Amino acid sequence: MTLHNLDLALRVDEPSKPTDVSSADERSFYEKWEHSNRSCLMVMKYTMDKSIKECVCMKGENGGLQCAKDFLEYVKANYTKIDKAEMTTYLKLLTTTMYDGVGGVRDHIIKLKHYFNKTNEMKVELSEKFLKWLILESLPTSFDVVKLTYNALKEE
Repeated sequence: MTLHNLDLALRVDEPSKPTDVSSADERSFYEKWEHSNRSCLMVMKYTMDKSIKECVCMKGENGGLQCAKDFLEYVKANYTKIDKAEMTTYLKLLTTTMYDGVGGVRDHIIKLKHYFNKTNEMKVELSEKFLKWLILESLPTSFDVVKLTYNALKEE
């Protein structure tokens, strides 16, 4: 978008429409901004997921084209539920994944650490202590000696 200043509408608020008394510079700037806005909306329209595109109106309040910056804010505000669903999925995987004995324990721990990192990226702040407890709880009874040894340690 930065090529040929097409991101102008995303960086700068909509300028006032030129009038008969507007200078040539003001008219030129408005034309550049309007071109940028149309281009941004067109790129968004053709690259956005079909399911979202069908639910979102590209028209502004007065029937004209919407401002690209406002459009992005609208999509961000109304389509973040996917993140919540993804966060729920990772939390469920983190808390319900049990070691099945098929792969190595190391691989199991790495998998749980991956789920843990994903939830923390989504601003669900879980402590490392909690992760360690989850890992130990996800191990079967054949690992009770490991659990007892870990719990007996004075150091983390």
